[in-house]
Amino acid sequence: MTDKLRKLTERQRRFVDEYMACGNGAEAARRAGYSEGIAKVQASENLTKQNVKAEIERRRQEMSEESEDRRAKWILRLEALADCADKDADKLRAIEGLFKAEGWLAPEKSEVVALNGAFLAEIDLEDEENPPDINDLH
Repeated sequence: MTDKLRKLTERQRRFVDEYMACGNGAEAARRAGYSEGIAKVQASENLTKQNVKAEIERRRQEMSEESEDRRAKWILRLEALADCADKDADKLRAIEGLFKAEGWLAPEKSEVVALNGAFLAEIDLEDEENPPDINDLH
């Protein structure tokens, strides 16, 4: 029987469960019961085995389909709300929600402020005659 067709062992199944929960191979191996000393090695081995990789991919696909189904249901609900709302404001809110869900709205602009601490390197802390005023740094 090929590795791809072989069923998972109980510990491999636990490894996959934990890997899906945390996304970290070594941590998943520890949680699945592998000893601390071999957790990294076992994680690497498990992640290269065809049967383990296939199970992880199957579960990811299943999660993706469930997510798409939920998204589709909410979009239908937003469409229904937009169609049957009595107030224009309620219709508009439902339509805005629908646009956001579909990714049709441009992201809101936000100002990003990056501070550069390079100027601090230019301060001569050894200058005893004119010590820097800490309050000037703010």
